Amino acid sequence: MSVKSGRKRHRTSDAAGYSTPDRENNGKRQVHWAVIAGIIALITLVVYLPALRNDFVSLDDYGYITDNLNIRSLKPEFFAWAFTNLSAGFWHPLTWISYAIDYSVWGLNPFGYHLTAILIHALNTFLVVRLILGLFDTARLMNKQSSFPDSQGALIAAGTTALLFGLHPLHVESVVWVSERKDLLCALFYLLSLISYLHYVGRSSQHPSGTSPGGIFLDTSFAASLAFFVLALASKTMAVSIPVVMLILDLYPLRRLQSLKKSLTPLLEKIPFIAASLIIAIASIVAQKSIGALALTDLKPFSIRILVACKAVMIYLWKMVMPLHLIPFYPYPDNVSILSLEFGLPLLLCIGLTACALLTVRKTPVWLASWGTYLIILLPTLGFVQVGVHSMADRFTYLPSLAPFLLTGIAVLKMGVPTGDGTPASQWHGLRLLALFVAVTCALSFATVKQIAVWKNSLILWNYVIENGATYNPMAFNSRGHVFKDMGNFDAAIADYTVASEQEPARVEYLVSRAVAYAEKGQLEQSLADLNRAIELNPSEYMAFNNRANVWYRKGDSDRAMADLNRAISFKPSEQLAYFNRATLRAIKGDSEQAIEDYSRVLALNPLRADVYIERGDLYMKRGAMDLAARDYIRAGTLGDRSRMPRSGERHSP
Repeated sequence: MSVKSGRKRHRTSDAAGYSTPDRENNGKRQVHWAVIAGIIALITLVVYLPALRNDFVSLDDYGYITDNLNIRSLKPEFFAWAFTNLSAGFWHPLTWISYAIDYSVWGLNPFGYHLTAILIHALNTFLVVRLILGLFDTARLMNKQSSFPDSQGALIAAGTTALLFGLHPLHVESVVWVSERKDLLCALFYLLSLISYLHYVGRSSQHPSGTSPGGIFLDTSFAASLAFFVLALASKTMAVSIPVVMLILDLYPLRRLQSLKKSLTPLLEKIPFIAASLIIAIASIVAQKSIGALALTDLKPFSIRILVACKAVMIYLWKMVMPLHLIPFYPYPDNVSILSLEFGLPLLLCIGLTACALLTVRKTPVWLASWGTYLIILLPTLGFVQVGVHSMADRFTYLPSLAPFLLTGIAVLKMGVPTGDGTPASQWHGLRLLALFVAVTCALSFATVKQIAVWKNSLILWNYVIENGATYNPMAFNSRGHVFKDMGNFDAAIADYTVASEQEPARVEYLVSRAVAYAEKGQLEQSLADLNRAIELNPSEYMAFNNRANVWYRKGDSDRAMADLNRAISFKPSEQLAYFNRATLRAIKGDSEQAIEDYSRVLALNPLRADVYIERGDLYMKRGAMDLAARDYIRAGTLGDRSRMPRSGERHSP
């Protein structure tokens, strides 16, 4: 950001409060930036069109979409569920609402869900151009000097940043994995929040007091920034980093924190942002703990988590430069040592880069600002509070990559800006930039289309992970086992579940998965043995008791089945599945009154279960309660079709 703007121009201020060239040139610039941003967004959209042929995949898409009966309604009960539900381990009501809207239009056709994701990603790419231009505009205005690039130079940096953001294959996971809609929505409102914030800062700087004439909290741009921030939080917890990113921008390039007196207003502005961040962060940790997703936090020492985090920080940067060997799932490593090159070197590099950025902060503050922004946005995903069993994920780079991509844009800018005076030198330089643009576009597009194909369907996805990932990857084998089981290939499923269980013998989930496959194949004794072993390892394993009840019932022992369902419910009284199964068993045994009570408990937990209303209505009919039966049937009709229960043993990822 220390690039000289070249020719001096008379500057005025537009209505937004940004420093701009004269009105005529500013109008031209407005057309230019929108056209260029639109072209880059359109290229992004076209490159991602092959994803429209992709299916849902068995990596949360079933739990989030196909098996999620809640999203099949846009009635008030759904919105109440969306804003209070933490079953996936996160609070992201806007993500649920977006799925419900898609379902209302497309049903369970994956084409529509992918189309929505591609459109949001293209819009985000467009907004990246606006954000970078707003950053340069506001920085020029705040610093009262020409050390920042002019309109044409800023557009080159912004266009380069957006091109990398839109087409980089690291972002494929966030776009084509339907369950990661939260990444896209969070980024959309994250960008809008920062754009509004820069608009507020630019306009406030022109007032003698240095603040908005109506006061901070009455300024429309500030209010918009805060509102967009809340919407980002309602899409994904990762947005908690916004207030810290704003403070980094206040330090550089906006330079609003030059003295204690000048810092008071910028710090005061961040209070509502920080308060909202803390609330959501605490709620997310509680939610993750409630579903057992923080197990590794208890198992892995903090020193180990630091080493794994440092490796992730550096690997992400490397993959931004060389986007090779992109894997949809990176398992958490077993052998972590500071003495190994694999973990010791990334730690030294992180320390070295931080030290260099600090030592050169006076001369080139852009390095510290960019490095700090990258780390702060990435921080919630680095595993200091470990969520799930992954060590890193390509999707975590979606927003953090903006900082390195902007540095790349500045590097391209330093190659020089075409003067546009028609001289051979200017024309030659313009052709060089165009050739670079075309080359980067083609290379990234090829890699992105190739990565999109990895997510074609569940079998292709997990075959790719197993063939290209780490040898030790029990979750991948377990997940491919689910795919084989759903295909009816129980022998292949059992083989994969066996590998997963051998690689991680203490994880009961894999035993339960294999037990279900054995039961589907009719091998009830083998299924029972796996479930008994799972219960020995974890005497309070809900799914083991629920599935063992099914085995007991198939063996003709309904009393043992009932006992196991009672125990499952005692361990997780807030789960629907065992209540539903117990209600079904009670109905078969002729105990319709208690069956109705259990169906009612299911509906109390989830009032959107059309299938349960029908089952309860059937029981009311048998008991002669025609009015109650008619009420349940009508309610089921308003909610939609009957659907199968969610798959057992599924886990949600962040």
